[in-house]
Amino acid sequence: MKAVIGIDAAGAYEPALRLFARLKFPNPEPHLINVADLVMPYTSFGVPPALEATNQFVEGLRQAGECAVKEARCIAKTYGLTCESAVISGPSVLTILDESDRFGADLISVASTRKGAFATIFTGSMSRSIVSSSRHSILVAKEGVKTDGPVECVLATDHSHYADRAIDQFLALKPAGISKIHVVTAFDISIKETEILYADLPELDGHIDQWIEGKLTEKSKALVGKLSQHGYIADYSLKQGNPNSVIADEMTRTHSEMLILGAQGHGFLDRLFVGSVSFHQLVAEPYSVLIMRPR
Repeated sequence: MKAVIGIDAAGAYEPALRLFARLKFPNPEPHLINVADLVMPYTSFGVPPALEATNQFVEGLRQAGECAVKEARCIAKTYGLTCESAVISGPSVLTILDESDRFGADLISVASTRKGAFATIFTGSMSRSIVSSSRHSILVAKEGVKTDGPVECVLATDHSHYADRAIDQFLALKPAGISKIHVVTAFDISIKETEILYADLPELDGHIDQWIEGKLTEKSKALVGKLSQHGYIADYSLKQGNPNSVIADEMTRTHSEMLILGAQGHGFLDRLFVGSVSFHQLVAEPYSVLIMRPR
């Protein structure tokens, strides 16, 4: 299992490395990447930097990156991980994505936190940009990641074809460090959608919500069975309401540490977990997020 882990010079990467290790992917091949983003300060004011100052700036970035990846390799060893590492110059987001393509990564792991100026390469807005631009699955670790022990998760799905493919991609990664998976499905059918369903299925006689809940119950039970076949302890819940609120409530109720979901969807119920939902979970919520992108 190949992974690229973003390393910044301020040590803000630690939650990403820690959570990746705790998930216990089989045969991990982590590749630690520090990007020296050669954007000189104050150039937007029209002041051309002196050559000597430029060289010093570039050398400072390189040295900071080398120290960071060296320290990260030492930390990784305490988790039983042996890592390759590199310091690469270039635009931060494009560089990490290009390197992930070159490496054939199954996963990109980044942190979403801020600890100073040097932390911005793989934190905050940069982690969001990587999620928005990448074709890879992304593990976004946030502050407060525990140091050890199994990871309890919520898996959010609308049971669409895309969501099913995202779950299959997750199962293909075979993380062994998960203690329990709580499957949650939110449904919130609009008046217009109710009218369409009733026109197609007049025999429902107004019992649209019950019909939808029954179908989702069948799919949720089948998914729990599938997860059990892969060795995971799992349960499910269905809740009517806004997906973001439902997910947040389920994370709190189950005391889960990480959310798993697909990046987007394209159908009638797919709108429950389209990009805007995954973006909200990434930006506004305090827990770590594993965003699966099926290939």
